[in-house]
Amino acid sequence: MKKRKKSLQNLLITLFLGAIFVAWALDSVADFLQGFTQAFKGNNDAPAVESSGTDIAMYIAKFLSIIFVCVVFWIIKKKVSDPVKRLSKNMERVREGNLDADMEVVDSFEFGQMEKDFNSMVAGLREARALREENEEKNRKLYAEIAHDLKTPMTMILGYAKLLSKGDVPAETRQEYVSTIVEQTENANALLEQMLEYAKLGSTEYRLDMKEGNLAECLRQAAAENYIRFEEKKMELEVEIPKDTIVYKYDERQMKRVFNNLIGNVIRHNPEGTEVKIVMELSQKGSGDAPKDTDKVPDTIEIRVADTGPLIEEGVKEHLFEPFHAGEESRNNRGGSGLGLSVAKKIAQLHGGDLEYREQLAEGYKGFVLTIPCK
Repeated sequence: MKKRKKSLQNLLITLFLGAIFVAWALDSVADFLQGFTQAFKGNNDAPAVESSGTDIAMYIAKFLSIIFVCVVFWIIKKKVSDPVKRLSKNMERVREGNLDADMEVVDSFEFGQMEKDFNSMVAGLREARALREENEEKNRKLYAEIAHDLKTPMTMILGYAKLLSKGDVPAETRQEYVSTIVEQTENANALLEQMLEYAKLGSTEYRLDMKEGNLAECLRQAAAENYIRFEEKKMELEVEIPKDTIVYKYDERQMKRVFNNLIGNVIRHNPEGTEVKIVMELSQKGSGDAPKDTDKVPDTIEIRVADTGPLIEEGVKEHLFEPFHAGEESRNNRGGSGLGLSVAKKIAQLHGGDLEYREQLAEGYKGFVLTIPCK
């Protein structure tokens, strides 16, 4: 049998009907007592009996009224006043910043639901506070990392500039100092540009400049522009990009940034002689294989930048796409800021896709996979 839902409105209606019933009952009791007393004493003493019966009925009526008022007062205190006080007390605790004010759900009527909602609200506030504290901690670390990465080039620039300002530096050494200043200035400027790009991509107001273009040609150009860097690092490059035009609506400047970041990451973090593959494939969703039936329209475009270099360290792998987590060796010795992959992932997500790291792309290869929907 379905349990009837209790509500404060039903309680008040019950009390109102109870008051009407008690009033009717008191009148009936008074009439009964008067008639009974008259019948018991006889008609000769009717006036006195009538007066006596009326007094008794009034006493009983007053007694029952007092009992009824006490019962109503107890019910209102128990079911209305006490829950309101508990809610008010706990709301005051929350206002003072105490978010451990969970309430025990003990009341019926609407107050029981209010207590549940109060606990849900407090739980939500606790989660929001934890998230805020986590973001604040991330921001503090981010500012510290920014200062760390800018300190090195700025210190070198300042040091060499002071040496040059003395004027007693030999000509051959002067040129070396100037070249170092230029190099470190370019490094600092590149870091600042990446920081600005990262902040811009995270803004809710930022919009991609989406235009139709040949995505295959965009990837091919990125590979060609970095070819000399592969040569300098004595790396073997294999490119598998469709010769057909892959028409796709995307932000060409930002997508080129993704390709260059991934290619630059492979060159920077692998030793000489590493084999590198740059592959673009059109595949059915979830299959990972190119569609064999020409009537079938592919669901996704998958771009892989893979290499045979050493695997990424476990401690670094967990934070690959977080800013300034490229690893101390990378940041101190190889010029990586840790922002490139973060920027690339944001751009991929803005295009409706994703960027991930995989260790088993092919036999002996690991690398990054960019997946974007065809539509």
